[in-house]
Amino acid sequence: MAITESRKSELDTAAPLIEFLSLFGIPGAGAVALVLAVQIPRFIYGQSILILFAAEIASLITVIVLVLMLRSCLALPSAPKGLYRHVLDFLAMARWHLSVKAALVGLIVLPPAWYIHGEYWVITLVRMLGRRALMSSDVQSHMDGVAVVYQLALTGGVPLLFALHMLSRWKPKYPLLPWLLVPVLFVGTAIGVVLIVAMMH
Repeated sequence: MAITESRKSELDTAAPLIEFLSLFGIPGAGAVALVLAVQIPRFIYGQSILILFAAEIASLITVIVLVLMLRSCLALPSAPKGLYRHVLDFLAMARWHLSVKAALVGLIVLPPAWYIHGEYWVITLVRMLGRRALMSSDVQSHMDGVAVVYQLALTGGVPLLFALHMLSRWKPKYPLLPWLLVPVLFVGTAIGVVLIVAMMH
């Protein structure tokens, strides 16, 4: 019991520093993971740049570790309150409104579903040939495409997801308002993706 209390005391002491580091570390590591996302499919079909793939894995591990540590800190009685707490809750994916969770699921599921719509031949080819299908440049291109779609969708959608989270914390007069804004978030994400692609060209 004494050890447990000691660990709690140590965590309570370190919590402000962990929270501050998470405030910048989670978005920073997440951005690196997003930029290097194509290294994962390229590793699967054997054409990744190993140092970049290692950086991708390291950034993902960093995000997971920081999120878990931040969640532990936010569970303490001494956790911060107010606006700072709302921001940290978003980064820790803690105490999210159900509408925010639903919007996140949509951002994860809808982009690849849209991208592979009408391209089921890729799935059929992989089922028929197994790993040999990975030698096809068309299959490789589609795998890279899924990663790029995630890059664009999350780049455009996460800021809107944060805005929806903050709105839900401010307890709007109409409880259904966050739910009504979920479709708006998807439309805004689509517009953001178009603008990002336009700026890239």
